[in-house]
This record gives sequence, structure tokens and C-alpha cells, in this order.
Amino acid sequence: MNSRVVLTLVVLAFGLVAGGVAPTARAANPYVIDIQECGRNGGQATVPAGVPVSVENFAFVTGTHGLMLDFLNEQQTTQGVQRGGTLTLVDVTDQWSEPEQLGANPARGWITRLPNIELDPFQPGEVVGVGSLTEFTGPIEIVFPPVGQVDFGPFHIRAGDDLFNGCELTTQ
Repeated sequence: MNSRVVLTLVVLAFGLVAGGVAPTARAANPYVIDIQECGRNGGQATVPAGVPVSVENFAFVTGTHGLMLDFLNEQQTTQGVQRGGTLTLVDVTDQWSEPEQLGANPARGWITRLPNIELDPFQPGEVVGVGSLTEFTGPIEIVFPPVGQVDFGPFHIRAGDDLFNGCELTTQ
């Protein structure tokens, strides 16, 4: 199986677990969109006009603190927003959260996530594209201890592989 597909599946599988683990600051009363949920629904979501939007970015989960540090050291991540005909790209490689253990059981793993993408209120009929591209500069492993006693893994991600999460937002 292609490493990109495997990594996408791992990230998506842990999206639900990771959703409430590392909250980030948001604008007052934004409409919240989960970029992974958007991806599972065909890459499109509808948002209300006149309301700020907070796009929850994806999280990366692996089995040990050391493997998480490998991920953080071997990735380069760019975040993009396409709005009003203008594409804005930002290097967010150093903006991943500090690794945090998921619960007391070490087999649950460690998580890190990107900050949310905060957007000003939408105009009626407006379409905005948001996304994050993570490129791997070196190989990484996704393993959850004890190896062989979980339903998936280990996965080997090669240098040069990438992972994209994106969503096209339109107003209701």
C-alpha cells in the first residue's frame, strides 16, 4: 500500500481521538469546521455567511515520544488559504503543538497538531479553499506499542512522501 495512503488513513483514524485533546484559541463564537471531517465528506463544507470560521487542522499521532520527535524533525508543513483570488502560503513547520501523551496508557500514543486556521466572516456566495501540506524530508515510522497487538502498523513513511489535507468552504 502507498505510504501516502497509509499515512492518510492513520491520520484520519486518529482524528476522532485527537479532536478534543489539544484545543487552540479561537475567535469569539466562530463556526468550526474539522478539516479531516471535510476530507471524509468529499473535500467540501458549507459555512454560514457573516460568521468567523475556525478550521481545525489535522493531528499526527504515533506510539512513542521518540517517534513523535522523529516526525517533528522530518517534516516541513505549509498551510494555505485561497480567498478572493489570492493564495496565501505560510510555513507552519515549527507551529506543531508540543507532543502530548494520549491518556495514561502508553499504547494510546502521542499527539501533536497544527493550530487552527482562523478566517474572517464569509460574504454570501464566497468560496474559500484551505489546506495543509506536510512533506517528509526523512523517513519516519508510525508504530503503536506493543507492536503486533494493535490492528494496524507499523507503517514506514519514506523521505519525499507527503500528506495533504484540504477543504473548499462555501457559504449557505
